[in-house]
Amino acid sequence: MPTIATFNLCNFGADVSPARLRQLSAIIARELAGPDILAIQEVKGESLGRAEGPVPADPAYQTLIAAVTAAGGPRYAFREVPPLAHRDGGMAGAHIRVGLLFDPATVHFPDRGDAGPEDSVGIRLDGGQPRLTLNPGRIAPTHPAFAGDDHCHWAPSRKALAAEFEIQGRRLFVIVCHFKSMRSTTRREEDYAKKQRHAQAEIVHHFAADLLACDPQAAIVLLGDLNDVPGSKTLKLLKGEAFHSLLEDLPRGQAYTRRHGGQPQALDHILVSPVLRRGATARIPHPNSDAAPGEPEPASDHDPVAATLPALLGA
Repeated sequence: MPTIATFNLCNFGADVSPARLRQLSAIIARELAGPDILAIQEVKGESLGRAEGPVPADPAYQTLIAAVTAAGGPRYAFREVPPLAHRDGGMAGAHIRVGLLFDPATVHFPDRGDAGPEDSVGIRLDGGQPRLTLNPGRIAPTHPAFAGDDHCHWAPSRKALAAEFEIQGRRLFVIVCHFKSMRSTTRREEDYAKKQRHAQAEIVHHFAADLLACDPQAAIVLLGDLNDVPGSKTLKLLKGEAFHSLLEDLPRGQAYTRRHGGQPQALDHILVSPVLRRGATARIPHPNSDAAPGEPEPASDHDPVAATLPALLGA
């Protein structure tokens, strides 16, 4: 059955320690069983002293792919749209972004165009069916909700990445998100961050809804670190009336992806369009949030979320 997962790798770069690299690759290869598609967040790129211009992260992806293969997982390929230096927020100098790994043995990626950091992906009809104008491409990267806006007190944030795959002849649209961080020092900053996440969720939802308007049977997955919890306004805006969060199908005691102050919370999510809901299941291994005292340092501050999508095969 086709599988997809999301995993925040916590500022992962080519300079990762060997121990942490082994932990992350084992989680991907074994606990996630090498999903066909893996959306990842917080991938670092090195600017090499450049003050501006795109910052690729090829060494980080290549390091992770080699380690996953060595751990018994697939030999992944990767896709991203490199951000401009210092334009996507996160840890200073890390240039973190979202990206995609996929298994070329089970998934086809029809590359289309050559998207730059500020190019906005669109939708076109091909034989009456929607396709992305760029593959991959960023959704509204220059909108204030993503680019930042001093008037709204919004800082630059990670841009959402849209991609189009083919799995056994079936088209699948995947949108990877890493919304504005919850981190704040005052109540006012917290409110600004919430409003920025709400705006980001609305933008991504409208793009996904446009795909559904073109084809009500479109297979669409929205996933990533949304930095908000089930039932929040962010999740409600992203879901709208059409999309379903697979975390809602899990028992309450299992639906968490990290701990804050020792308390479990779910910040990482997988949402699916109506056609994919039939038979879809999610699971959350907890190698990081449930690490016992005295064990090695967790590989990330987030757990991954994986989903099986039998409807892609008509099952």
